[in-house]
Amino acid sequence: MFRRIVNVLEVLALVGAAVFVVLLFANEPGSGSSATPSSPGATLFSENCARCHGSDGSGGIGPQLSDGQVVKAFSTLDGEVRFVTRGRDGMPAFGDTLSPTEIRQVVGYTRTL
Repeated sequence: MFRRIVNVLEVLALVGAAVFVVLLFANEPGSGSSATPSSPGATLFSENCARCHGSDGSGGIGPQLSDGQVVKAFSTLDGEVRFVTRGRDGMPAFGDTLSPTEIRQVVGYTRTL
């Protein structure tokens, strides 16, 4: 009888450990599609830029912005702000869509990708 109780407790402990491990990995921050952007710039990027530049800035219709590519293309933040505001070469102008503050927020975010 005692041996049977010990076996049941061992099985319960193993099942509990397995459930713990699954929940640990299933609940990683930033995993899944329910992750929300963490800054105003990230939100603006997601809403206005991601469809062309990719959700992570890896490129698509528009050029890659991640891995320092945007900083290579625009050595200063102000240069990138002017480009985003006025647009050029297939890039739409966002000066009439976003406020100057919003443009600076999204540009600041792109420089961190």
